[in-house]
Amino acid sequence: MRLGKYDYFGKFVALSQKGNEAAKKLQEIMENFDPGKLQEETKEMHQIEQEADNVMHEVINQLMIEFLPPIEGEDIVELVHHLDDVVDNIEDVLVGLYMFRVRELLPEAKQFVDLIQKSSLRLSELMVDFSGFKQSTTLKEGVIEINTLEEKGDELYVNTMRNLYDYSREFDPRFVITWTRLLDRLERALDSIEAVANSLESILLKNK
Repeated sequence: MRLGKYDYFGKFVALSQKGNEAAKKLQEIMENFDPGKLQEETKEMHQIEQEADNVMHEVINQLMIEFLPPIEGEDIVELVHHLDDVVDNIEDVLVGLYMFRVRELLPEAKQFVDLIQKSSLRLSELMVDFSGFKQSTTLKEGVIEINTLEEKGDELYVNTMRNLYDYSREFDPRFVITWTRLLDRLERALDSIEAVANSLESILLKNK
């Protein structure tokens, strides 16, 4: 492949699709939750994470020898790292379920995963349009949609955490500690999708 002909935008799409693949897998696992399958499901999720890592490293290696990338090199590095973080953080949720030996899901956790899946799907759609970002009239709207989903996640996080620490109900310290950590991981996964959207917005502003 000749220098300058590398398809950076195609790789951004590939990374965003890995994020959506991970989110859909997590959603399926939560909908059909079986603690006995978590070890194998964690291995399957790790495969997705490794594939995303490979794409990220390929892009960075290409950038090291690139003469004239389509956008600033530092923006490419930031973008692929944020895209890779989405997969990493989704994997961390599943690893937490396995590591903490979870046997019972909070209903709100499924709501959180639904927000993650919707956000990751919207992000993958934005990445398809990103190659024509200088002419696009829809990218900004997509960024706002992802910001809105993240705000819903913030509200869900606060309310769920508050309910978790309701001492008027039966209080199981192990359950509370476990779900405090898992809710933090769920919020981090959703925040990482917004971080990609914010990077896109920054690139749009630099190149308008």
